[in-house]
Amino acid sequence: MEGRVAVVTGGNTGIGAAIAQRLASEGCHVAIAAVEDLDGARALADRLTDGPVGCVAAECDVTDAASIARALDVVVEQLGPPTVLVNNAGLLTRAPFAEIEAATWDAAIDVSLSGSFRCAQAVLPSMREAGGGAIVNVASELVWLGGRNLAHYVAAKSGVVGLTRALASELGPAGIRVNAAAPGPTHTRMLAPSAREPAFVRTIPLGRLGTPGDVAGAVAFLCSDDAAWITGQVLGINGGLVMA
Repeated sequence: MEGRVAVVTGGNTGIGAAIAQRLASEGCHVAIAAVEDLDGARALADRLTDGPVGCVAAECDVTDAASIARALDVVVEQLGPPTVLVNNAGLLTRAPFAEIEAATWDAAIDVSLSGSFRCAQAVLPSMREAGGGAIVNVASELVWLGGRNLAHYVAAKSGVVGLTRALASELGPAGIRVNAAAPGPTHTRMLAPSAREPAFVRTIPLGRLGTPGDVAGAVAFLCSDDAAWITGQVLGINGGLVMA
């Protein structure tokens, strides 16, 4: 992937930061797109910039098409047209279904699902001009399992899977591959306390929680030429907790 330009949304912390780091280590120029902690995003971009590999932080609110367009202007100006997109930005809150307010539901859909739609549509021209590209949408193992107090989150991530398959079918003739990565319980700030309990960890066949690096490696594979004949797939990254 040396010399390619990649955009990672929500790339300043957790899984997103690990993905940005892994892609940079593979030789990609990486744009860390974030709406929060921009100082942290800039510091990460500075750390990842190394010799021929350039990285930049770009303020990007995936719920706002104009913000995405401005961020892409920065990316193109400083790094070049992107041909790799990782839609990692997401919003996870918990509430019993009967208590989910319309605004909470709308926010979950707007960030995870509509945000992926907006960003994919925004990078499409540069991918078509380049003759191909790779999009990876970050979903969740909960698209298979469901989840208590997470109806809004699971619905949004399930929509991401549907969007992935539809885009893979439509954009394949243009050489654009679209896949989804579905992480299981991973050591990040969003992991529920119950998932950290030893009793739960023992239910995972590989016997441990995931790390952001575990997810980043799988995402980097889907972005790479090693996955050149893979599109429309959902890759579970969960230590065997879900076998689909």
